[in-house]
Amino acid sequence: MGRKINSIVSILFIFLLSLFTVPLFASGSQEQGAPADESARTFSFTDSRGITIELESRPLRIISLGPNITETIYALGREQLLVGRTDFCDYPAEVSMISSVGGLQDPSLETIVSLNPDLVIGSTHVDPEVLKKLESYSIPSALIYGEESFEGMEEVISGCAQLLDAETEGKALLDDIHNRRAALEASVAAMDKNPSCYYALGFGDGGDWTSGGNTFISELLSMSGGSNIAEDQEGWSYSKELLVAKQPQLILVNRGMKDEFLTLPVYKDLAAAQNGRVFEIDENILVRQGPRQIDALEQIHRIMDLIP
Repeated sequence: MGRKINSIVSILFIFLLSLFTVPLFASGSQEQGAPADESARTFSFTDSRGITIELESRPLRIISLGPNITETIYALGREQLLVGRTDFCDYPAEVSMISSVGGLQDPSLETIVSLNPDLVIGSTHVDPEVLKKLESYSIPSALIYGEESFEGMEEVISGCAQLLDAETEGKALLDDIHNRRAALEASVAAMDKNPSCYYALGFGDGGDWTSGGNTFISELLSMSGGSNIAEDQEGWSYSKELLVAKQPQLILVNRGMKDEFLTLPVYKDLAAAQNGRVFEIDENILVRQGPRQIDALEQIHRIMDLIP
């Protein structure tokens, strides 16, 4: 009788043990799988500096420190990720609803930290000291920029698309730009003229500033069908004497600056001014290395085509 009782107790013990051990092993199996799933979500990205950043997952809270980066984020349809921008990020208009972290060179670190970003994205103008301070707060940052050329803009779009998990949107955006560029090049090829032009980036008491031959804006002027009179100069500085001597057929000035240009001595007497060939263009679509540079190309080409 005693052996029978012992046997029954042993069977119950084994049964009860199995009730606890089976779930225990099952639970252990899930925990072993969790790191693998987490690893699958990790993400690495090598920015334009050649620095590779490691993120636990794709960033969901982004601060942009570049107007061109902000415009690209919107063009890729990832604006819902944007939690911060600079005072200079003013396109599209709805970006004004996003919190500003301050200027391009001196953003407020306190504001950046308070926005709890997963990632801060900047471009060429970002102060290295700002990046060091971000690192001290364990906030990852990436810089995205391209060469000083039209293709450089495409590098910005591709980089942002990869970083923001928007490769499909990035390809569609670049396809549209390529198609529009091909149409523009066909139109330029059909032109029987190559008007000389001057881009008055700055003028007046502050000196004369334009796009020298080694700038990407000069490249855009040529791609649009024009001939930059400052092609033989490097950098952005120019002289009034050369401007008068070369007498460009048309002059481009920033939006809102035409009236002032036409009232100042020397400029108002230029042949282009006398012939009504001073045109305004939104400077931002020219100087920002972003998706609106194709708009700049098309607008300048239409102006070039107006010249007999």
